[in-house]
Amino acid sequence: MFETNIDFQGKQRKIRFGAWVTGNIEKLVNKGDYGNIELLTSLIFYGMIMGEGLRANFTANEKLPFDIFDCYDWIDEQGGITSEEIQRIQDLYIKHNETNVPKSDKKKVKSPTK
Repeated sequence: MFETNIDFQGKQRKIRFGAWVTGNIEKLVNKGDYGNIELLTSLIFYGMIMGEGLRANFTANEKLPFDIFDCYDWIDEQGGITSEEIQRIQDLYIKHNETNVPKSDKKKVKSPTK
């Protein structure tokens, strides 16, 4: 898994990327009604839920110590989407995706024998 720590609301929080985060991002993309900032904010939000071990709490609709609006604020505090910290998070997610995607090498399939 790919993870890093960030300073979020005066605390060290862990962001971790894995299949659960990617699945939630895919749901957002498949809806088709999103903006780039919403996608980025969701990436941070879900990554932090996974990193902090809060998936069960999230799934059970329990209160979390942060919400998606806090993630929007955090992006602004970092200097916006072009800041080095935000770029670092995006690069980690890209690395996660590139590492966990099967290579495009096509395997030769043997014909069944008759």
